[in-house]
Amino acid sequence: MKVNFWSTNGPYRPIVDYTGSIAYNVSRSLADILAPLVGQTIHHDNNSGQLAEELTSYVIDDNDMFNSHDVVSSFTNTPIDEALNIIKCKLEEDKALKNRTLLIVDDIIELLKFVLTTTYFVFRGTMYRQKFGSAMGSPVSPIVSNLWSG
Repeated sequence: MKVNFWSTNGPYRPIVDYTGSIAYNVSRSLADILAPLVGQTIHHDNNSGQLAEELTSYVIDDNDMFNSHDVVSSFTNTPIDEALNIIKCKLEEDKALKNRTLLIVDDIIELLKFVLTTTYFVFRGTMYRQKFGSAMGSPVSPIVSNLWSG
C-alpha cells in the first residue's frame, strides 16, 4: 500500500481480517494450490534456525563485509502484476499442478488477480481500497510475496 496512516504514534498498515470475508475461501484455496511452489530456489530458508546454521559455515575475511537486508512491508510492497507473471510461469512449469486442482493456470491467475486487487477495509469509519501490494491478513499474501521475491 502506498499510503500509510499516520498518527502521533507513527505509521500504520492495516491488517485485513479475511476470516469472515467473501474472498477468504478463495484466498485459502489459492494458498493451498500455490504453497508447493514456495521454497523451490537455493535462496529459500525454511526458518531463522536454518539460516543461522548455514551462516556458521561462512568465513568472512578481514577485507570482506557482511551485509544484511531487511524487507520492509513485504506484502504491501509486492507489485501484483509482476507477481502474477512470475506465478503464472511457475504454474505452467508445475508438473504436479493437476494433482492439486482441476483449475487451469489461467483460471488460477484470474482468481488470484481478483483476490489481490479487491481489498477493501474500514479505518476510522472511512472505507478504503488497497491500491498496491497484497493485503496483510489474506491467506494467499505470504505465498505471493515469497514467490515474487524468491
